[in-house]
Amino acid sequence: MIKNIIFATIIAITAPVCAQETTTIPTIGEMEGNFLVLNSQEYNGEKSLATIKPFNIVPTDNSSISVSGFYMNGCIDFNAEYNENTGSISIPSGIPVFDMETYMVYLYPWDSEAGEEILRPIEYKYIGNNTWECNTDLMLVAVQGEEKQTVTFSNGSRIVRCNSQSNNTSYVGSTGNQDEYIESRPSYVAINENTIDIYNILQADQYGYGVHLSGTINKDVNEVMFRYTLTGHANDGTYRMLTGCEYDAETNMPTGMSYPETSNVGMIHATIDMEKGEIAFNPMAIWAAEYDTSTGNISVNENLLYEFVKTVNVNYDINNSDVSAIEMPNIADANKEVKQINYYAIDGSKLKTPQYGSLVIKMTIYNDESRKTEKVIFKGYE
Repeated sequence: MIKNIIFATIIAITAPVCAQETTTIPTIGEMEGNFLVLNSQEYNGEKSLATIKPFNIVPTDNSSISVSGFYMNGCIDFNAEYNENTGSISIPSGIPVFDMETYMVYLYPWDSEAGEEILRPIEYKYIGNNTWECNTDLMLVAVQGEEKQTVTFSNGSRIVRCNSQSNNTSYVGSTGNQDEYIESRPSYVAINENTIDIYNILQADQYGYGVHLSGTINKDVNEVMFRYTLTGHANDGTYRMLTGCEYDAETNMPTGMSYPETSNVGMIHATIDMEKGEIAFNPMAIWAAEYDTSTGNISVNENLLYEFVKTVNVNYDINNSDVSAIEMPNIADANKEVKQINYYAIDGSKLKTPQYGSLVIKMTIYNDESRKTEKVIFKGYE
């Protein structure tokens, strides 16, 4: 069966990733372990979370660290400088990150206006709470002989220290012919009042990039409802959609999305123990899906299954998961005079007449030229 759902998380606005307030700069000896790099990319002048990649750091001497897995699985390890006085991480400009045998891929800080490499190092500045930030554009430059090709790595990037572990049991295949996968990975849990975000809860692809889930906690009953999310897409318009699901215990196969025929269709249910730092998820499935540019809807094909995620359990550090936003909404917007409002489809195309009830990106431009972008269901012009 093919079902249409209003998808509200395709543009994943960067969530707060700042753990409990601590400004103490880690010593180089403490710079060992699992981290995530959260890369944003620009969308109509606004930045949103694009990729999540787990990587590892090991100190090598009193002022340098070894970085493994920063770009993708199988990429080249490299050394970076670490300053214990400021907490900054300095990566050499043009560092090689991947050897494709016939060509090399290098990582550069990038001057987007001039369209050229910057030769000074890539600087991730420590902003407290085991979080580092780089506001410079970063570009991957592939070099083969005299030819160069560029691909954006990030339009702003953060590094966070992992504070949790995600474990899952998944199945791939048809009834009676399933392969079982028992997996584990470092992850990052951020809780801000009743909002919870989990970064790298699952692996999205063979390159090692991660999946992000965002949800709302009901503390009265210790339950969470997470929104469904995309885990990847192909150039032919086919997406991979992670949703909650119902399943047949005898066949060990999903039978459809969770909460069918309700407003919560596809939502992902979990229980949470905030005293122990434990989250247990109900079964999930990754389906094939297609995006309709004319309506803004995602059509999930429940007859085409990629993966059955039967169990997911997350254990997180309760002392390093409660967060406060680094970038809080500007409450002064309410007093600003609106200059114009534009609407865009999720693929970035500007809409002259959005369809009623469809998901759109609403961009409000104020007289002072500041902008606010938000995801809304179009209910008519204001």
